[in-house]
Amino acid sequence: MENFIASIKERLQVPRNLAIAAVIVGLIVGLAIGYLFPIPWTDASAENLRPDLRIDYLRNAITTYTLTGDRVKAVQSYEELGKQAESTLIELTANPGFLNSEQIQRYTTAINVPLSPSETGQTIPSTEQDGQTEGEATGGNSYLWIALGLLLVLLVGAYLAWRYYVKERGFSFKDFGSIVSKDKEERTMAQAAPPAAVRRSDPPAATLRPVVREVEEIRPPAQRISLFANGETNGNGNIKASNVNGKGEKPVAQFMSTYMFGDDRYDESFLFDAPNGAFLGECGISISDLIGVGEPKKISAFDVWLYDKNDVQTVTKVIMSRHAFNDPNIRSRLEIRGEPILAEPGKLFRLETATLRMEGRIVDVSYGDLPLPEDSYFQKNTIELAVYRK
Repeated sequence: MENFIASIKERLQVPRNLAIAAVIVGLIVGLAIGYLFPIPWTDASAENLRPDLRIDYLRNAITTYTLTGDRVKAVQSYEELGKQAESTLIELTANPGFLNSEQIQRYTTAINVPLSPSETGQTIPSTEQDGQTEGEATGGNSYLWIALGLLLVLLVGAYLAWRYYVKERGFSFKDFGSIVSKDKEERTMAQAAPPAAVRRSDPPAATLRPVVREVEEIRPPAQRISLFANGETNGNGNIKASNVNGKGEKPVAQFMSTYMFGDDRYDESFLFDAPNGAFLGECGISISDLIGVGEPKKISAFDVWLYDKNDVQTVTKVIMSRHAFNDPNIRSRLEIRGEPILAEPGKLFRLETATLRMEGRIVDVSYGDLPLPEDSYFQKNTIELAVYRK
């Protein structure tokens, strides 16, 4: 026995064998759970009923046909029994209950399943019933033995795992907790590492520029600086944050979003916070309306929206292509979503909530040239957003 256990331990040290053993144990556990805790059926057909309930079902169907004379309903009720229909009818003929032979005969004639005179009043031999009962009992016992065998295999596997990992190796749940906490601490330290530590292995200076740009692109949205602001620069050559309204107000957050034809999943959203880190709200741009069929999608309008945590509703305006804006039907349909705005370069618009004001500017617009109405869908659309606190 000791040699057998030692052999199993040696084999389980190979990752492939351990994976195979885990799959086998999982399969055994799944089969055992499926047998011990079967899934209950609902809305099952009459074919899946117990034999005595199938007879009651057919007896009620014959009574219904006797009262209504509905042949279609009679055929349908008989077909509900499926493969068990013929055997159920024979059993019902042997045990008609409150029915008489004339009612059964009329029903079988209606469903075009006539019974021979020898079958009318026929009883199932007791030996056959006993044999069926005995067979069902034997089948039930076999399932019970299978379940017990699976349970025994599961217990043996659990014992071997306990002996190998706990008793001999001294493994405990405390060790597992320390491993998890150590791994979590290492991942936290790796995420908190300064950029300089990561850039020690960066490529030479000639290829450093794309890497820095990639880091800039994954900054949180609230830290993005608009490249299409007012165009002014400070002494270091950096672009200043824009003041769309020209009042000298400093925006809480400023964003730039560009749609390019073919980006069928275009949906930009930006979270912004107060200087003290408190959440203020969210804004974004998403697809509002399409024109034409097929892919890529031909987008004819965008939703620009602003959410204020201190307001009960989200404010929305619709940026429309020239064709959509000038078409009365399209415009009236989209006006339900928000105020329509014609997409023109340099166009300014404003959204206000209880405590926030968002000023936007359409920076760049170009239309596609597919065989659709002129200026009906966007090839490119760039929008700048600046959020202010009231």
